Amino acid sequence: MPYLFAACKVGLRRHASLGPGLSSLWLLLLFLLAGGNLGAQKGEAPEADRSKSYYHFALGHLYHQFAQQFMNDEYVERAIAEYKAALANDPGSVVIRIEMMNLYAGANQLASVVEVAEEILEEDSSNVEVRRLLGNVYRTFATRDRRGVNVQLLQKAIEQFERIVEIEPDSAENHSQLGLLYRSAGDADRARRSLRRAVELDPAQSDAQVNLAYMLLEARDFDEAISVLEEIAEKDRTNQRYVTALADAYQQVGRFRDAANLFEKILAEGGNTLELRRRFADNLYYSRQVDKALEQYRTLVQASPENIEFHIRISRIHAYRGEMEEAWAALNRARRVDPESLDVQFDALGLLEAEGRVREAADQAADLLDRTAKQEYTPGERRRRTGLQMRLGALQQKLDSPESAVATFRRIASNDPDAKPQALAQVVQTWRQAGNFNRAEKEARKAAEESDGDPFLADVLAGVLSDRGKTREAIKVVERRSDESGPDMATLLAMARIYTQGRDFERAAGRIAKAQELAESDQDRIDVLFAYGSTYERAKQFEKSEANFRELLKIDPENSTALNYLGYMFADRGVHLEEAHDLIQRALDLEPNNGAYLDSLGWVYFRQGKLELAAKYLERSLKQFGRDPVVHTHLGDVYFKQGRVAEAKEHWTRGLEEWNRSAPADRESEQMDSLRRKLAELELSMADEAKKERDAAKR
Repeated sequence: MPYLFAACKVGLRRHASLGPGLSSLWLLLLFLLAGGNLGAQKGEAPEADRSKSYYHFALGHLYHQFAQQFMNDEYVERAIAEYKAALANDPGSVVIRIEMMNLYAGANQLASVVEVAEEILEEDSSNVEVRRLLGNVYRTFATRDRRGVNVQLLQKAIEQFERIVEIEPDSAENHSQLGLLYRSAGDADRARRSLRRAVELDPAQSDAQVNLAYMLLEARDFDEAISVLEEIAEKDRTNQRYVTALADAYQQVGRFRDAANLFEKILAEGGNTLELRRRFADNLYYSRQVDKALEQYRTLVQASPENIEFHIRISRIHAYRGEMEEAWAALNRARRVDPESLDVQFDALGLLEAEGRVREAADQAADLLDRTAKQEYTPGERRRRTGLQMRLGALQQKLDSPESAVATFRRIASNDPDAKPQALAQVVQTWRQAGNFNRAEKEARKAAEESDGDPFLADVLAGVLSDRGKTREAIKVVERRSDESGPDMATLLAMARIYTQGRDFERAAGRIAKAQELAESDQDRIDVLFAYGSTYERAKQFEKSEANFRELLKIDPENSTALNYLGYMFADRGVHLEEAHDLIQRALDLEPNNGAYLDSLGWVYFRQGKLELAAKYLERSLKQFGRDPVVHTHLGDVYFKQGRVAEAKEHWTRGLEEWNRSAPADRESEQMDSLRRKLAELELSMADEAKKERDAAKR
């Protein structure tokens, strides 16, 4: 077996720095000639015996280095023989035995390492150096197998470092190493405690802080994790590793703009690698800084033209900006790099859908599924196929083909157990969109029962029950998620939404107040403020609603949903129209093709008397929300003002039809009555006009 150097050498470091080169041998010989002591612990051996020990130790060390350099088992055997001869002449030497441990570790002879270590520890159980070496050897052997961690060996490493911490409790490094071992073993609580103790003992323990931060991120303690990393980066802004770790943390919690700013600084300070530039570009993309992102992806394409992901991102940015010709050109460049790429074909479906070519997109999705069908799929292929089937089902929903969509989602549920809950939820959603709430409830109950309490499908059932005005039963379904300590924040907010839909605003506000007590992070506070804002708006307590949305936007000025909600609330009431325009435009700057935001901006223009602009944006919105009663109503109002009476009647009629197809709990009786009055008055007006025309013709 070739010699495997274990990279855990510690012997003789008190006496000389022994590197891998042969020059260290001459340092050792000089040390020996100077009469150095090899570390006898049991009394001095005779002078002649010690000289023999030095001689054999020097030869052993020489063969040891040959073994490291030439990966030769013969040198391993010679080194072992010489070390044993040296030890025979100086039996109490700890240094010789430590070197033997290093040799055995490199030669993959774990049992021999343990045997020598136990001999030393039997004589001196508090020998920290030996325990550390033994612990590191166990760690190396535990993690070297690609098939996974050897739990038994990892536990032995932990035992050694636990003993080291007992012997040297005030060493930050010891606590840090133990924390990392606990982390490898999956013991998150003890890992965090050890790492925190390391930082307490030595605030400069940056490695411990970084690992603690990553563990906090894994535990979703985002605020504390980022606080730790910010403190490290502030102390040493020149350390690219710490700044990159902070940027990664920002990205993980969705603070993409902050992450992009840090990556930009790293690049400016010389960290100009392809990977760092990619991460910079990605975070610009995620934070919707699309112009800067496009510039970076173009640079990346020049450096790596064969990377189709860069071409795809460029295509998506052009599509986001409504530049469909450029989007297709970039996607076709990706197609030329890899004509068989499923990613490229998948994105092509998105471009077709964005252009309103939904039927063509659905046909291509079905064709792609047929062409890539196989008897067996790898896990990755299965996930991609499921994603494509989900896309096909969504397109079929958009084409008002509920039976086809349901059949597609059922195939997913049958073939992919991991995606079954999402597929069954889409079956329910298909019937909801089709206005068949009786069928939706039946499917939701069946899915919840068969899933044995799956919380996701329970929420789907609660949503359908809430749609149908069955508020009490919906609340009971959601309450079942609570444990002995009571409902968590997500459950409380879900209950608030149900009460709001059921127009029980007092109970809704009460649940939100309880959720507010549990809020810890900024995102928690945003969720609470949005819940308050939407509930108060439905209750027509507009001042309270406005106050909560404004507070939310102080925390997250780029929350497009809140920007649009507040702006539309102003527009619908005909107040603060200039501010309403600015708020909605900011939302559209973030999401230029969002149909809801397009409707809001069109409605602002209607309120301002800018009818051509109003029609333009509402017509764009209708392409996405062809079954939304509010959009039809708004467009009908604009057309009526423009004198396009027949078209106004068409959209008001369609708006009333869509209201009747909407969820019973969502129907707005005032708006429905208003549409009926408009249509009745229009009928009378058109009848009068027809009568006048007939009378004029008679004369």
